[in-house]
Amino acid sequence: MDAAIEKSLKELCTVFLKENAMINLSAFRTEEACWVGNILDSLAFQDLELSPSPPTSALASLGSTVGKPAPSLKILDLGTGGGFPLLPLAIVNPEYKFTGMDATTKKIEAVKRIADAMHLTNIELIVGRAEDAGHDPKLREQFDVVLSRGVAEIATLLEYCAPFVKPKGHIVLWKSLHIAEELKNSMLARAELSSHLIKEHAYELPGNFGKRQLLVFEKASKLSGKYPRGNGEPKKNPLH
Repeated sequence: MDAAIEKSLKELCTVFLKENAMINLSAFRTEEACWVGNILDSLAFQDLELSPSPPTSALASLGSTVGKPAPSLKILDLGTGGGFPLLPLAIVNPEYKFTGMDATTKKIEAVKRIADAMHLTNIELIVGRAEDAGHDPKLREQFDVVLSRGVAEIATLLEYCAPFVKPKGHIVLWKSLHIAEELKNSMLARAELSSHLIKEHAYELPGNFGKRQLLVFEKASKLSGKYPRGNGEPKKNPLH
């Protein structure tokens, strides 16, 4: 890791912990836990290497772009909570345009304070629910990549995320390794939402954090206007 970037990420950890002491954003309350559980976990995204898909380049050899012009990607962190993976990825990828969305105003306000303290200029923050914002023409199918570390079934997360992704764009979900049943139950959602699983990237974090994985879906085509369904429906009645 570049020394300057590592310094900025360490500073982020410090700034975040101060904010977290005032408002409950994360269960990770020590520097070590925050560094591994929030920052390093977020940076697993940097290991993904996906070929650009015309007409929109969704991801392009992230983590190995030295000497190559990087595309200016639009990336949405849906349900950003305390700002992860949004904040670390914005630091590491200053050329990308990031948007963080969460339904809880106080969380977005906290993330804004952290982003301002870090002088991050490539972040926009939005308060909103995915079920409503997914029908907003200014946001619908406007992003190259949508990220989610949210705790929900894959079928639910895909219905939240797919409306925001451009055709040929990608959805990246943070998940444990033990999700065989979830994957099986997501088959209908994948078909309905034109979101095809193209990569399962396993990684291991230091200490007791163990192994996790990123699931990468590619959205094949424009989404039916009936999705996302109304508030609460994707979680209450997942597409099984």
